[in-house]
Formats: sequence, C-alpha cells, structure tokens
Amino acid sequence: MLAAVLQEICEPKTWLESRVYLLLHHFGMEQPEQIDLHRLCTAYDIDILEISGRSRAHAHPTVTNRYIIAVDERLESAEKRVKIAHELGHLLLHVGIQPHNCEWMIDWQESQANHFAEHLLLPLYMVSPLLADCNRYNAPAYLAQRFEVPLSLARSRFDRILARLHAKGFPVF
Repeated sequence: MLAAVLQEICEPKTWLESRVYLLLHHFGMEQPEQIDLHRLCTAYDIDILEISGRSRAHAHPTVTNRYIIAVDERLESAEKRVKIAHELGHLLLHVGIQPHNCEWMIDWQESQANHFAEHLLLPLYMVSPLLADCNRYNAPAYLAQRFEVPLSLARSRFDRILARLHAKGFPVF
C-alpha cells in the first residue's frame, strides 16, 4: 500500500514539475547518476564557465543564439550543480524581454528557477524508490549523496514527500 501511495505522491503536481519530468524523460535520465547538467546545457547551446564571482546566466557575447552559465568556481561541487540548474531554469523559462525594476516579477522568476532546480536535481519519481534503502532519519543525507546535492536541498525535497504522505493520511510526523 505504501508503495502505491509513494508512486501517487510522486506524480507531478504542477505544470513546472511535469515539464521538468518530461525534459528528464526526453533525455533518458531515469536514475540519479544520469542527471547530467552539462549534457542538458550542451543540448540547448549553453556553455558552462567557471568564474570567480557571482553565478549568473546571459547571452553569449560573440555567438548568436548561444548562452553562458557562469558558475562561481569557489563553490562545492553540489552547490555548483544547484547554481547551474537554477540558471538553466532561468534560460529555459525566462529568456526574452524581462521587466526592469519590478521586484515582485524578479521574486517570482527567482522562485520559479529555484523550483525548476529542485525538480531537476531531485525528481520525486527518482527519490521515492530509494527511500526503501534508508530510514527516515538518514534519508536526507542518503539523497544528498545519491543526487550530488547539498544536504539542505535534500532535506527540503524529503520534507515535501513527508508533507504529501501526511496529506494522504499517513502518520509521518
């Protein structure tokens, strides 16, 4: 019964979640080790550069229809993955004319890019089968290691699973 509920709660709940899952399926990324951000960026004509400074995305300065994700070289590998996924989200979702000085729109875009990164790096349909391999207290650390993400992101995604289980009536808290 729990397996069926886990499968159900891992179904996409939002448009963004469903689009990210379609993207992963399109590229045959079905296991944590297959989530290859460099491959995704290459497919969309995006170069990844390491810089000493704030991570960001922008149009390529010399090549038309090409983009750059500049990621801070001082970050840990797991943090770099989050920054790359976040900036990829901006490029795939927000390229075009962007509003200037509109704080609520910038906040919305940042939130959307954060959610894109979470769905891309820790898709719930990949997470749920792994939960049988660990207990509730070790799950976030196990997920962080398997998906190569910071522990804080793994905790957040695991909490989302617990919240969805709770909403289905399972006593998880």
